[in-house]
Amino acid sequence: MESSLWRKRIEGAVRAIGRQLCMMLVAIMIVMGFLAVSGYSPFIVWEGLGRAFTRDLAGTIRWAAPMILSGVAICIPFKAQVYNLGVDGQIYLGAIAATAVALALPSDGSLAGLILVFAAAALAGAAFAMIPAILNLYCNTDIVVTTLLLNFVGEYLTEFMAAEVMRDPEKLTQVNASRTLPESLWLPKLAAFGNSSANVGIYIALVIALFVSFLFFKTTLGYEIKLVGSNAGFARYGGIRSSKVLLKAMALSGAVAGIIGAIEVTATQHRLVAAFNPDIGFDGIVVALLANNNPLGVLISGFFFGGLKNSGNVMERVTEVPNIVTQIIMAIIILTISANVTVRRRKRKKEALSK
Repeated sequence: MESSLWRKRIEGAVRAIGRQLCMMLVAIMIVMGFLAVSGYSPFIVWEGLGRAFTRDLAGTIRWAAPMILSGVAICIPFKAQVYNLGVDGQIYLGAIAATAVALALPSDGSLAGLILVFAAAALAGAAFAMIPAILNLYCNTDIVVTTLLLNFVGEYLTEFMAAEVMRDPEKLTQVNASRTLPESLWLPKLAAFGNSSANVGIYIALVIALFVSFLFFKTTLGYEIKLVGSNAGFARYGGIRSSKVLLKAMALSGAVAGIIGAIEVTATQHRLVAAFNPDIGFDGIVVALLANNNPLGVLISGFFFGGLKNSGNVMERVTEVPNIVTQIIMAIIILTISANVTVRRRKRKKEALSK
């Protein structure tokens, strides 16, 4: 009985991976058609992806970590049918908190100091995510709208903190940025890639994705989140308070998003830079959709999107494709995957209604 159950799970996982690969391939084929019509070589996209996953694997790993974590942050409330579109704002708050704590700690910080930096980022992200959840519960506001609008609050607050409150007075540059963090609080780089952008943030992303998978499949809270998402009425009848589940799901989601901010500050920027976030939260929505809201699937889709992000940078460096074209390519791939997922979900709903 147990072996047959695991066999079914493995077969389901293989089918899910196969669907992901097919969607990615379809998206790339559409991009090739766009490039051919635009007067560029359609094989540029393969060149960019090839370099991103071979010669410049370090760059892919650098981007995979925030993509995986962003997908996980989206997955958690999605399971409860709650749409947290404010991950970007929560990333900004996490970065602010991480920078504030790092700059307040002694310059000869230790591992305990780094843990404190990440804990502050997670708490700040969780607190910021709780705002729309509380407004939804007690003021009946639309959580989609409030999370979306709070992204701008987070972005402008980061701009203010970097330009005024935390700005480095010794550097007279046009860039709004804080003082550089103590080197002892920098997240280590991956030794295998030498002096590159690849860092141990990828290990943090892996651990968190596995932890959230365990949470969903092996804990009471995970069961409650899934039950509220699938049948809120039945959950209420079973004594589960949907309001508490909403708050917990949003807090967990915000905490994961805040950790992205901490990784960006301690591993990549090494200071708080205004507008450092290239819409990682919105990319996370597609990462989560592609993985069918499965944290384990997010590891695959997040790594692919990390390569996609890196391949855009590679194409700009080694080909004649301008920045605006690489942005269009990214948009086409995201739209193709989103449309495919939406069509598949509508088909499932029709089949369920017909039964």
